[in-house]
Amino acid sequence: MSDLDFQSVLVFCPHPDDAEFLCGGSMAKWASEGKEINVVIVTDGSAGHNDPDVDIRWLVETRREEQRAASEILGVKDVIFLGYRDGYVEDSHELRRDMIREIRRHKPDLVVGLDPTTYYFAQRYINHPDHRKVGEAFLAAVNPGATTVPLYREELFDQGFGPHRIKLCLLGFTTSPDYFVDITEFMDAKIAAISAHDSQMKNMDAVATIGNRVKEMGQMVAQASSQNYQYAEGFKLFNFQRDEDAET
Repeated sequence: MSDLDFQSVLVFCPHPDDAEFLCGGSMAKWASEGKEINVVIVTDGSAGHNDPDVDIRWLVETRREEQRAASEILGVKDVIFLGYRDGYVEDSHELRRDMIREIRRHKPDLVVGLDPTTYYFAQRYINHPDHRKVGEAFLAAVNPGATTVPLYREELFDQGFGPHRIKLCLLGFTTSPDYFVDITEFMDAKIAAISAHDSQMKNMDAVATIGNRVKEMGQMVAQASSQNYQYAEGFKLFNFQRDEDAET
């Protein structure tokens, strides 16, 4: 695929650490090219530990700190936390409004989110419901939300958050990718960012094992791209510039 024309990126993910798994290598690559990247985390991460004795307030703050550390590794400019309760996300008007607000505030050329149609991957993984619900709200925020003045007008337009036309949209965690980013030079940064989520690494396997799995997945995506990549991240691409280009 030819390179896309964009300078700013806004990534939406449900939980702390999702952005790194979703597009950590891509974010590191884009940052190295001078692109501005901001990340929106929808939930507070409070369901990210199975120990019943863990203090929830400590966990929420810890996961925020880990997300900031991971984002710094990748070159992300800022992280916005919406604070919805982890594990209880719905495609609500409140969530759509909050996503639209961040799109209009940051005015990105490219937005990245999760494919809400992904219920499972083969027979290995059933997708988290927060992922699907955030994906549904994300698509509604992209269209029609980002450009439609009457939607949540009193809370957005009347407060100075005017419409913004997005150029490009990528959906990750998808079973049908058609756009691939070569992250071969940035795999180490991706793994380092994932490893920054120390509270989650203790819940999962050893960091080294996670790194091997991330590399294995990157290799599988690279093979699916039919390009000469060692590691890649795959997305479904929506290019909203094509219609504009056809009119000019």
